[in-house]
Amino acid sequence: MAIIKSFLNLFRSGKRGEEEEERLRTQKERYENFLKALIEGDLDTRWNAVRSVGDLGEPFIEPLIRGLQDEYWVIRRGSADTLGKIGAPAVNPLIEALTEPGDDIRQETIRALMLIGEPSFAPLVGATKNNHPFIRRGVVQALGNMGDARAVHPLIEALRDPDAGVRREAAMALGRIGDAQSVGPLIESLNDAKEPVRMAAMATLCALGELSIEPLIRALVDPVEDVQRRSALALVTIGETSVEPLIRAMGDANAGIRKGAAEVLGQIGNTKAVPVIIEALNDPDRAVRIEVVKALANIGVPTIAPLMQIFREGDLMVRTGAMEVLWMIGQPATTPLIMVLKDNQSDVRKRAALLLGEIGDAKAIDHLTSLLADENVAVRREAFEALEMIKKRGA
Repeated sequence: MAIIKSFLNLFRSGKRGEEEEERLRTQKERYENFLKALIEGDLDTRWNAVRSVGDLGEPFIEPLIRGLQDEYWVIRRGSADTLGKIGAPAVNPLIEALTEPGDDIRQETIRALMLIGEPSFAPLVGATKNNHPFIRRGVVQALGNMGDARAVHPLIEALRDPDAGVRREAAMALGRIGDAQSVGPLIESLNDAKEPVRMAAMATLCALGELSIEPLIRALVDPVEDVQRRSALALVTIGETSVEPLIRAMGDANAGIRKGAAEVLGQIGNTKAVPVIIEALNDPDRAVRIEVVKALANIGVPTIAPLMQIFREGDLMVRTGAMEVLWMIGQPATTPLIMVLKDNQSDVRKRAALLLGEIGDAKAIDHLTSLLADENVAVRREAFEALEMIKKRGA
């Protein structure tokens, strides 16, 4: 009985061996046919080939990687899809394939890694330290496209990569994830040695919106002037969302913050900020007052009515600032100034005449002429000077 069992086992073992040989022979034949189809076949043949081998796994990874370099997009896309189905075994070969410089190849390689998903995450993070800059660039882009918050710290580290292309990709990738931790490092990148990196960092900061606003306001006093300038530009680009935080910043203890906030508010031009900016005409810091005047002039016509109130009633410092703004606004301020030429305060009439002369609008001539008979000698003198200035400009 034992002899019979041994014979049967030997028979079965031999049969299994034959079956394994047949399987390997079939796989080899299919591999060779696939490789031939991929290299020599026409478009339809290559397309059918890349779609037919996803269930056969690892032996077909290398030729599918070659398929990523095909001249036709449909073959590159089909190869990427099939590699995505093969999964984890394809991850490292795909990462190595990122050495290809062509964007069309790299995009499909990254797509395959994203289709694989979680099994590709850890190898991608590890490859951020790869010696080849093209691999690091592609890896950083892939991590950004995956949108996994676990990638934030590796991507922040990549902002200091020796390769500018990697730093640029890292700045853009952080924008796709949208984590507040990235804001500070991105602001530091506004001082990067390479313009494409600086532009990518600023674009991402703008895209992050509310997450960026407070740090950008703090960066208005960064020791590096370029960082100050780009932070201001980013806040202007973010626009209306940053108005309320900037209004609050007008009360900051740091004069540099107040100055920067006034500048940005002036460029955004939201009239909601006008009362707060006007209040700052009496700021104790001269540099802030200068920026406040520019901001109000940038906002323009909506500031004229409240400025005219100050023009008539404000103290010396505020009144002087208001006059400067009205002069910078120019002709739109002519009519309101003409209206106060009959004010019962001689000082108001005098200052209005002075400004009308500086603005030089011929529309004021008749009104200034009537002021030549004013009871106050200083008013008559200022009206005469203003008329002379307007006539000279007309000539």
